[in-house]
Amino acid sequence: MTVALSYTVSSAEPLVVISGEYADPVEWSRLLTEIVRDPRCQGGCAFLRDLRSAHHPVDVWTVVAVVELIRQHWPTVQPCRAAIVTRIDELDIPIQVAQALADTHQISISAFDSYDAALAWLREGFSTTTSTKTAA
Repeated sequence: MTVALSYTVSSAEPLVVISGEYADPVEWSRLLTEIVRDPRCQGGCAFLRDLRSAHHPVDVWTVVAVVELIRQHWPTVQPCRAAIVTRIDELDIPIQVAQALADTHQISISAFDSYDAALAWLREGFSTTTSTKTAA
């Protein structure tokens, strides 16, 4: 049985961590709808998808459908960045496809095999977002 996707919002910084098993587009749609309705997840949050405990990767076509859902919700949620963290041995084809599709759609998503490296990259996005808002 797969674990449904869930998310937590940090009380210390604008960070949303998504956990759970790899998921299909239906499950992603459910989660993204929840996130869109959650006022804590709006305007400048960073998103971290933690796949380190996931064991059942999806196929490339599922990745394409999920990235399309993310693309559709990106303007509403307005995240500063999103990171995918996976185990060191699993920077696999679906994750590479997700990153390539995100690049094509100019969505700031990057994959990491280190949780700390992902957080550091996401935090750089916090300062970029703050600088942009201050300059406006």
